[in-house]
Amino acid sequence: MARFGRKGRVARWWAVLALVAALLVAAGCGGGGQPASGDTGSGTETGSGAGAGSGTGTGTGGEKSLLDEIKERGYMTFATDGAYPPMEFPDPENPGELIGFDIDLGKAIAEKLGVEYRVEVAEWEGLLAGLEARRFDAVMSAMNITEERQKSADFVQYFEMGQMIVVPKGNPQGIQSLDDLKGKVIAVQIGTTNEEIARGIEGATVKTYQTFPDALQEVAAGRADATILDEPVARYYANIEGDKYEYVGVPFETAPVGIALPKGEDELVQAVQQALDQLKQDGTYDQIYAKWFGGQ
Repeated sequence: MARFGRKGRVARWWAVLALVAALLVAAGCGGGGQPASGDTGSGTETGSGAGAGSGTGTGTGGEKSLLDEIKERGYMTFATDGAYPPMEFPDPENPGELIGFDIDLGKAIAEKLGVEYRVEVAEWEGLLAGLEARRFDAVMSAMNITEERQKSADFVQYFEMGQMIVVPKGNPQGIQSLDDLKGKVIAVQIGTTNEEIARGIEGATVKTYQTFPDALQEVAAGRADATILDEPVARYYANIEGDKYEYVGVPFETAPVGIALPKGEDELVQAVQQALDQLKQDGTYDQIYAKWFGGQ
């Protein structure tokens, strides 16, 4: 967990995230959040070039598969919302670059496929729509695999994460579980599984925000009793801003996380799965995991 302990750089990171969010809003995107309307946006490229191919199918009947196109062009484009540490977020020392677990793993997968890695930042709500429109080749943004999402994309699972409750430092309400959130004020990012869980809590007042940092700040300011975050993110913030937050209880609602790929691109799905299997076998996956999560 040594990489999480950079308290001297927290203020710089928040400034970076605010700048990135502002740029995305100006470009018609919402950074890590969701828009108020149904606008899906077009994404903001942060790599050296975007562009998924237009191929469909699995390469039979004379048509090129997307995997063939990726190999011909020499790069694979992964989309992310770019603001979800420690999975993906701007490097505090180089705001033009994204870092994180998903970024490192995506690069390793692309390398196994024999192509370059490129990343494109897009608003969360527009990620799957952009994938269906073939604006990028894959979505890798700490996305839970759900039945609804499987209707529009195929997934390769690479992670599992539970949810955790984050409260103000000192836990003034004595919250330890979801039952303790009954009747409480819960701040969450809109359009997430965190929001779905919060809305299922009896008597809770659920306040939604475009980004999860906004929800966290509501907790720190005392305007919300708690928020619900994915476990790695909860641990990250409790570590780097331990004077403001702490997580309580144990992880719950554990769910698979996957790389989303266009429907019907079976060759690409198989190739990504094979690359992931190889990374696990040769120890690369464990090295990336240890880099970002330490002994968790």
